[in-house]
Amino acid sequence: MFREFLILIYDYFSISKKYLFFDIALPIIATSILAYFAYEIIIFNDSYLGQIITLLGILAGFNTTVISVLTSTSNNNIDQLKEKHSGKRISGKKINLFQELYIYISYSILISFLVISVCIFGYLLPTYKLFSSTIFSIIGFLTVFLILHIMFLNIRNISFLYFTFFNQK
Repeated sequence: MFREFLILIYDYFSISKKYLFFDIALPIIATSILAYFAYEIIIFNDSYLGQIITLLGILAGFNTTVISVLTSTSNNNIDQLKEKHSGKRISGKKINLFQELYIYISYSILISFLVISVCIFGYLLPTYKLFSSTIFSIIGFLTVFLILHIMFLNIRNISFLYFTFFNQK
């Protein structure tokens, strides 16, 4: 089975320790608040899943374009990113800012495609008939968490790009 994507997930968690609150804890808190206050009004139906697929498709496409531009462009800014070490390590090896940025964006793309895949199955299959209402709700709120996780990742990635290229702290 193809498992290389797990390396990307491992690399992301290896270098993201200081960002985990923003990337994971805040989406969990926001999802919990939604689950507590808006449980009755959130409806996971085909329209909702279709909107998720569209939203994540656009975000994944944008991130894929960023990766394409970063890997195919050769200019002073990119060369500086490749030369400047970030101070982070993966399996004991120092990485540069370019690799760090590449991992963050690639991870966002991977998670987006995984959520899109799950939503497509939810859109095509009658999941509400296949699972009990409790499991269906858990899957639905896990989907909300992952969407918020992706949104927060993209916010952080944009900030990372901005502050990396303009050398501001």
